[in-house]
Amino acid sequence: MATDPLEELSERLTQLRLAKGWNVNQLVNRCSSHLARTTISNALNARKGRKVPTAETVIVICRALGADATPLLELVRQARQHARTPPPGPQGPDRSRQFTREPEDAADDAPDANGLFNPLRRENLERSVQWALESATPVPLTQIPQAPADGLYALYYTGRHPLYRPVSSTACTVPVYVGKCRPLGELRGRPSSRPAGALNRRLAALCSSLDQIDELDAGDFQARYLPVEEIWMAGAERLMIGDHLPVWNVVAEGFGNHYPGKNRLRLSPRSLWDELHPGRSWATEQGPARLSRAELRRAVREHFKRTVQP
Repeated sequence: MATDPLEELSERLTQLRLAKGWNVNQLVNRCSSHLARTTISNALNARKGRKVPTAETVIVICRALGADATPLLELVRQARQHARTPPPGPQGPDRSRQFTREPEDAADDAPDANGLFNPLRRENLERSVQWALESATPVPLTQIPQAPADGLYALYYTGRHPLYRPVSSTACTVPVYVGKCRPLGELRGRPSSRPAGALNRRLAALCSSLDQIDELDAGDFQARYLPVEEIWMAGAERLMIGDHLPVWNVVAEGFGNHYPGKNRLRLSPRSLWDELHPGRSWATEQGPARLSRAELRRAVREHFKRTVQP
């Protein structure tokens, strides 16, 4: 196995693809609605000195291959750690991971001629949004005050469920779920048609989902939220997921799913989250997920062993 995390990531993705019996074109076709061919190719051919694939890229590829993304996300985290370049001057204890040299496009790839920190670099702007969200005061999920239309949010667990003991804390340091609430009109090419208070309705819907689960209590969740322009949501969400690897984003996906509609309900399997935490009324009518509840509980425990400091 390669010692460089990027090379190891490339090898393991290739092994997963070959185990599936797919060539690269077949993988690209399965991921084409979410990723460009170049993005997939870069991930499959990653090595030291090249751009580090995003956590979202690895998650999409693993989802297409039916594989657990968690071990590979740890390789992404290690590769990003090696690639980071801090700004000049004294460093605070909580800012050691903040600035990276990973560009979002070719225009950002050229280093500054004077080697100076550029606050307008796209990822540094997205980091500032992430920090604003992480700096927000946590509030009980059941008591979210009125907020403007759209934005980002992160949920934290503070209860006593044994499965989530490694991340349960009133300090709200490790989120179990990160999401965004985007304008409705975006996909239709129109200005946002989402009325004021939509972020509240999104968080209320998540609260309602938790209320339907016997083993979870919505009162045991805290939320941080940040109203922000849609242009900054995706990047900041990606950075949050890449840094914290929230368990309901990368292991037990599906918490944020909506009711799929009567016609599609019985044609789609339950999400991994609904298999792990049965109780949502509409999900009980779906077929079983690709992993059993016992397998998912093991996967969550292994995830915390790899990602949460003792």
